[in-house]
Amino acid sequence: MRQRYRYGAASLKKLNTCHPDLIAVAMLVISRSKVDIGITEGHRSLTRQKLLFDQGKSKIDGISRKGKHNVKPSEALDFYIYHPDLVTRRRLAYDTNHLCYIAGLFDSCAEELYDAGKISHLIRWGGNWDQDGVIAYDQSFDDMPHVELFKPV
Repeated sequence: MRQRYRYGAASLKKLNTCHPDLIAVAMLVISRSKVDIGITEGHRSLTRQKLLFDQGKSKIDGISRKGKHNVKPSEALDFYIYHPDLVTRRRLAYDTNHLCYIAGLFDSCAEELYDAGKISHLIRWGGNWDQDGVIAYDQSFDDMPHVELFKPV
């Protein structure tokens, strides 16, 4: 039997700060994933945004420019690969294979919901900002555990 995952209470609390389209996509993702995931962040305060900018973990400072995490409801979320063993979880945290798998699920689930008229946005992933199909090699800033909403043209 296929294992089904669900978000824990902490992940759901963060997910519930997100735009309804992002919530719908994330819920479909977790129902289909063969890898357990959690949500590390939905809405982000401007103070936290500035801290991440100062640490070099964001290109957006939250002062001169706000990001999709900084609006309410949040138009972005960050995810992580969950594993009950902490050592394994830390190993998987930035594992490109796992992050690409989850990003692919976010993309395909968003396409499915968008095509069915259930959401009005698609997903852009921090491992392929320009959506040209070249993952990570042609960009100056990778944020592989990040997905955000965008309106198709």
